[in-house]
Amino acid sequence: MTSDVLTAERVRPLLVGGASLALGVAAWWALAEFSQIPAYILPSPGEVIDRAVGLASTGSLQLHTAQTLAEVGQGAVIGVVIGVLLAMVFYHVPFINRLLMPIIVVAQVTPKISIAPLIVLWIGLGIASKITLVALVVFYPILINMLARLQSMPSTMRDLARITGMGPVRRAFRIEFPYTFPAIAAGLKIGLLAGVTAAVIGEFIGATAGLGYIEKQGQDNDDIRLVMVALFLLSIIGYLLWALVGAIEKRVVRRFN
Repeated sequence: MTSDVLTAERVRPLLVGGASLALGVAAWWALAEFSQIPAYILPSPGEVIDRAVGLASTGSLQLHTAQTLAEVGQGAVIGVVIGVLLAMVFYHVPFINRLLMPIIVVAQVTPKISIAPLIVLWIGLGIASKITLVALVVFYPILINMLARLQSMPSTMRDLARITGMGPVRRAFRIEFPYTFPAIAAGLKIGLLAGVTAAVIGEFIGATAGLGYIEKQGQDNDDIRLVMVALFLLSIIGYLLWALVGAIEKRVVRRFN
């Protein structure tokens, strides 16, 4: 009985999401087919799919998608490492927290679209500048979430580490990381969604490949179908990354518990 309930709980969101998506596509198709809106402003779903298939047949779509995924993936890894390390340092050395946190906050509130040209000028048009932008937006929510979780850690857990004589490394892996993992995962979910946006911004500013690059090409050439292909793929990438982190989080938390 419990297994049936769990299965229903897992399937229900998928069914609701699928029905919602189907209704949205149907409404889009009806609006494109039966309204007076020109196709160059609102193409039908079939026209957008045809454009995507044409790009995929030449290998272009796979190339640009792989480029954006590489930027987001590598930037996310760097952002996670920086966020976790900074959170640990800020927690154990409050003076560094007070010294550096204001600078980090100022850097984060500055619009990334304003920072992107500067990073591109410093690092160049290659993939490194996009990875830097992604890492810049990914590390912050991880830092803030993990630090808040560490600061809320019960004193009994700290006392346990002290009594058992745990060193800093052992304490981090046996107590602090397991306790803060849900916060890290939550920060990574937010960071990845922002990271996809950051990668696209970097590709808009200057790139030779990527979904943001082909979206910019579509805009410059008044190719609405190309723009929509890029948008849909970016949306799918963002959702799949978010779902992947959620699935990993469930497995890891279950193991810790």
